[in-house]
Amino acid sequence: MLRFILFLSFVLGAYQTAAAGVVRVADGDCLAFKNAAALAETQPVTIQLARGGNYVSDDNGCFVALQQGNLTIEGNGATIRARQICGLGPMFRIDIAASLIVRNLRVSDETDICLGSIGYRFRSEGALSFENVTISGNSGNTTLLTLLPGTAVLRNTTWINSGLYGSFEIYNSTFSNSSLTIGACGRSPALCSYITMSNSLLSSTGRICFETEGEPLSSRGGNVLTDSNCGLSASTGDKIVSSLNLPAAADHGGLVPTVQIGFGNPAYRAGIAQYCEATDARGVTRNAANCDAGAYESGGGLGLVTSNGMNGIYYVPGIANGHYVSVQRIHDNNDVMVFWDTFDSNGNPAWIFGVGTLTSDRHIHVPMYRNLGGVLQPGGPATGAKSSAWGTVDIDLTSCSAAQFSYQSSLPEFGSGQFPLTRLAFESAINCGD
Repeated sequence: MLRFILFLSFVLGAYQTAAAGVVRVADGDCLAFKNAAALAETQPVTIQLARGGNYVSDDNGCFVALQQGNLTIEGNGATIRARQICGLGPMFRIDIAASLIVRNLRVSDETDICLGSIGYRFRSEGALSFENVTISGNSGNTTLLTLLPGTAVLRNTTWINSGLYGSFEIYNSTFSNSSLTIGACGRSPALCSYITMSNSLLSSTGRICFETEGEPLSSRGGNVLTDSNCGLSASTGDKIVSSLNLPAAADHGGLVPTVQIGFGNPAYRAGIAQYCEATDARGVTRNAANCDAGAYESGGGLGLVTSNGMNGIYYVPGIANGHYVSVQRIHDNNDVMVFWDTFDSNGNPAWIFGVGTLTSDRHIHVPMYRNLGGVLQPGGPATGAKSSAWGTVDIDLTSCSAAQFSYQSSLPEFGSGQFPLTRLAFESAINCGD
């Protein structure tokens, strides 16, 4: 019994110690934030910010100066607004003996209050990791600076109008109108740095890479960028393109804003499988065989063609004007609605519809009907229509952009047949992933 009591006391004590390492910080409470960050000097601490909360980093705001220890910030989609005040320096400073992990956080880098100040927001000589983080920068500032021996690992991060200087390992990240600077060892030992990158998307109207001094980015492949000065090429499995025309970052699901790409974008399925993150910045599943470059996975999660990614309008290009097939998955189960706008063999227009079943990942079987006898009422809807059994349709989804359509009708003016379909339009909120 005594051993059991001692064991129970040990377990409860361990639980209380672990529980003490998680600190929930209320919306805007920067005093609690700073106090929790200070605890990390003596024990590992995880700060849980309020979901969708707002915090300000200024002289009296939310900032971190960690000399040692391990700190994790779980943002839960909260925003930290970085406001540079004269003499404040970086809002997050990580020394050699310290480690910081940041997840699911939005950082809004606002205009300097102290004009002419140099406002790097994150300064690290230790271990720094960003996961599912979106930073909207002030283009006049270096947002992230790493110094020897520090390095930063960036996974599913999005950088807008931001500058990064130092050493980084970058995976599936998006840089829009942002820059990377490599401080070569020959210039200053304190700034000796390297950048290793895979499956990332870099777009700017100007240069992206600076001060490489013969030290180009080290590529693991799968990168798409608009700057030929970074030392990457097709030989390393990368794409150099003239422009990408990326949209602004916006909420596309998940906890942080992302920059959306779609089918046809050079970053679509450009990734190298070995370095594909399991999920994108929104937390939806990536295509494991060849993910998209960047933090956003087109067709991720429900957007897979085997799920809601099948939704859209299909047609037969060049030979079938006025002939369209619409596919819409209508429940979380296997119900699929199909509309077919077509003609019979006598040239009469026909509108055929049905709700069928997804019998496998890519095969849809649908009993089809058509309405007959309806008359449009003046100033109102059609009335008097009755549904009549027509036959069946089978659709095999071969990819996000193509399908095979087969039909069987007992009506002689239709008969049976088959033809290939090409997608005309995606459902914009979902897109598609093979």
